[in-house]
Amino acid sequence: MSDVLHLQCRAYPLHHSTPADTPAPVAVPDLGELRPVPGSLQSLAYNPDATVEMDLTSVVKPAVGVPGVEIVACHARILSAGTVLVIYALRHEADLRLLELPELDALDASVNRALREADGAILSAVLAASVSSGLVSDVALRPDLALNGEHSPIDRRSARYNAHFVTDNPPWPPDPRVPEVISGPDCRILLPYTYAWDRDPAVALDELFTMTEPTDIAVAQQSLLVGALIAGRWVLADLARGYPDSADVHAFRRFLDGLWSDFHHLDSYRIESTQGHRAAYLAARQVIGLDDTQERADKLLGYVSNSLLAAASMRSEALDTRLNRLAAALAVVSAASFGLDIAVFVLPKVSLETKLGVVAGLIGMAVSCLMAVIVPGRAGPGGTARGSAGPRPRTALAPAPPPARGPARYARRSPRGDVPPQRPPADGEGAVAAPGR
Repeated sequence: MSDVLHLQCRAYPLHHSTPADTPAPVAVPDLGELRPVPGSLQSLAYNPDATVEMDLTSVVKPAVGVPGVEIVACHARILSAGTVLVIYALRHEADLRLLELPELDALDASVNRALREADGAILSAVLAASVSSGLVSDVALRPDLALNGEHSPIDRRSARYNAHFVTDNPPWPPDPRVPEVISGPDCRILLPYTYAWDRDPAVALDELFTMTEPTDIAVAQQSLLVGALIAGRWVLADLARGYPDSADVHAFRRFLDGLWSDFHHLDSYRIESTQGHRAAYLAARQVIGLDDTQERADKLLGYVSNSLLAAASMRSEALDTRLNRLAAALAVVSAASFGLDIAVFVLPKVSLETKLGVVAGLIGMAVSCLMAVIVPGRAGPGGTARGSAGPRPRTALAPAPPPARGPARYARRSPRGDVPPQRPPADGEGAVAAPGR
C-alpha cells in the first residue's frame, strides 16, 4: 500500500437543526444500527460549535468497493450549521507519490465518481433514517426537490468535495495557476479543492479531521451557495415559462432564510478559529473563489426576488379584476331587485300579464348586465377585444411621380465644395410629392 492517506470530504447542504441532548441510536432499514456521538469542531479558539459524529464504516465498507482502493473508514459529521460532511479515508495499491499532479487529480476524480455512484442509496437511507429518528429535523430542501416529492435529504447536485493527500514531505508542487497564498502550517494547495498535508498518515483520524476542518468548512459554504444558484435558476426558469404558481414564494423564502443563516454561521469560522487554521481557511476561500460565488449568488437571488414580486403583483391584479367583476355583478343584482320593488310599489293593480312582462324584462336586463360584466371580451378577427378600438388602418400614399429630366436634377459643386444656387423649377419640372407621415 502507498504511504499516502487519501481523504475525500463531501459537503451536503441540508439546512437542518440538530437536537441539544445526547442523540439516540439510529436504526437504518436493512443496514443495521448506527450510534451517533456528540462532538465539536476542534479547530475553534473561542466559542465551541457542536457536531454529531457517526461512523459509517460498518455500513459502507461491505457494500462499496473501488478497484485498487481500500476504504479505511467512512465518517459523517453533522454540523450545527445545516451541513453534513461525509469523509472517506482511502489507501491505494499504487504509489501516489510517483504520480504527477494531473495524474493525481484524474485518479481522485475517478475515485470520487465511483464512490458517489456506489454509496448514493446507502447515504440516502442513512440520512432519511436520521430524519425519521429526529437526529436531524426541519430539513429545508431546495424548492425543486420538494416539489418533485423528494423525501431524501441528499442533494447531490449541490454537493462539493475536497481531496486531501496526507503524507510526509509531499512531492507534488502546486499548479502554476494557483495564486500564491499563505495556507497555514503543513498545508499546500495543489489545485482548487485539492490539498497536500505534510503529516504522518498514521496519525489518528480525529486529528486529521481537525487538521482539514478549515478547508472543509470552506467547501461546505461553497455547497450552500451552489444550492442557492440551482434553486434560483429553477425559479427563474419556471417564471420564464409562465408557470408562476409552481414557485412557492413562502417556501423559497424559508429556504433562502435557512441558507443564509447556515452560510453566515459557517462564515464566523474566520473569527472563531485558531491562527493556523484561520490561515488555511482564508487561503482556501481565495483559491476556490468563494467570495465570487457569493457575489454571483447575491445578484441572482436579487433578480429572482424582483421576478417573484412582479409575478405576485400580476396575480394580485388578476385577483383584483375578478373581485371587481364580482362587485359589479352584485351591484347589478341589487339594482334589479330594487327595480322590482319599485315596480311592485308603483303598479299594485295591474294585470298578471303586465306583472310577468315587467319581471321578465327586469330579469333579462339583469342577466344581460351580468354577462357583460362577468364574461370577458373575446378577441375579434383583428386580435382586439370586442368593443375596443383597434388600430386605425393606414392610408396608402400615392406614389410620387418620377422627377423630370433636366439640368435642375443635379447640383454641381464649385471647386470650393459649396453648392451654387439653382433656379426654382418651373411648373411640372422636377416636382416631387411630399411624403406622408
